[in-house]
Amino acid sequence: MTEPVILCVDDEEIVLESLEIELSEKFGDDYVIEIAQGADEALEIVEELIDEGREITVVISDYIMPEVKGDELLRKIHEMSPRTIKIMLTGQASMEGVTNAINNARLYRYITKPWQKEDLSLTISEANRTFFQDKLLEEQNKRLVEKNDQLKELNSTLEQKVEERTTEIVHQKAELEKKNNNITASIRYAQRIQNAILPNISEIQREYLKPFIFFRPRDIVSGDFYWFSHNKETNQLIIAAADCTGHGVPGAFMSFIGIEQLTEIVTIKKVTQADEILNQLHQGVLKVLQHGDGSVKDGMDIALCVINLDSKTMDFAGAKNPLIYVQDGHLKQITGDKLAIGGNYLDQTTFTKQTIDVSTFTTCYLFSDGFQDQFGGPKGRKFMKHNFRELLYIIHHHPVENQEQILNDTLNHWISFPVKYGEAHKQIDDIMVVGFQIDL
Repeated sequence: MTEPVILCVDDEEIVLESLEIELSEKFGDDYVIEIAQGADEALEIVEELIDEGREITVVISDYIMPEVKGDELLRKIHEMSPRTIKIMLTGQASMEGVTNAINNARLYRYITKPWQKEDLSLTISEANRTFFQDKLLEEQNKRLVEKNDQLKELNSTLEQKVEERTTEIVHQKAELEKKNNNITASIRYAQRIQNAILPNISEIQREYLKPFIFFRPRDIVSGDFYWFSHNKETNQLIIAAADCTGHGVPGAFMSFIGIEQLTEIVTIKKVTQADEILNQLHQGVLKVLQHGDGSVKDGMDIALCVINLDSKTMDFAGAKNPLIYVQDGHLKQITGDKLAIGGNYLDQTTFTKQTIDVSTFTTCYLFSDGFQDQFGGPKGRKFMKHNFRELLYIIHHHPVENQEQILNDTLNHWISFPVKYGEAHKQIDDIMVVGFQIDL
């Protein structure tokens, strides 16, 4: 028996390659995956397959193509092969185009780009099942014309199947909702753990140190974290802000590792040199994650400050992340090393320390890249580094509690600008800004 065909149509080679790879992995044993880079090629393939007596179960077509739009292509294919299931795959289709495809080509499903692999796989599976079920029903209906006495029995059978399928779907939905609620509850519990591990801002406050923390995870838990320690023996305050690989649950696990490692290095081992803290943090993360096989590439970017209260100086060391500070009305930046904690590098094996005088009033900022990379505004662009630096300079003379509120209001306003279809922009990453004013 000749294998049935799934046809993918798009004018972008990379999209066709992705579709061909994903569909071949899932359906390659039972179906032939054909691709066409344009409407003309697609129509030629359909005509050839029909002439060969091949069954085309599904056609997946892009909407925006140079020659013919997707709704018109699906209409033509529908005229040639009406039983074929039609799916539109695009991020730019108008409602008019979707409506045309529904009315003129019996459009089965509309999937936006970028698609989710599981959603695409399930949709194709259901479409193939629908195709063969429709084929079977069509053959049965032809026989029913000749055997009217079987009609009542067949209708009863079909009603029973629909009822069974409906019961099955209701059961599956209930199971999915239960699993989703259990997962969400587990993540909520992880959030409680993460909030308990993160230091309370009251632990950081001093007469000479006024801090604020603007902390907004993208998901329930965060891959960004902040950390604080006070070494009374050396009279030093240590403040760090880190951006771990990933966000959500994977990022949160990495943040737990980072907090545990920093606590061991500073609190237990009593290491207080900024550069050496990062050196040992790097080795500790490698040891925890890689177990010697060199395969794990997860880690974190971090900025760390050690405030020396006796000498009124502050040491800084950074893994990719910088320090921004303002003194006497001048904004300055110290760039961290171009190395990530947990990363593999050849030229440099240690981090560097830089020292500044904080005997005069100084406002400092440590942060992840979430704020500056957030899309929004009237043109739907990133906030950008230079705008973020300017915002920090504008707010630096305000009380710290007001600074946190200004950052929050600015971000909300930036995200609130609607995207193309009227919805507000979504937060794309964890966002964290740690600010503190030093007055020694």
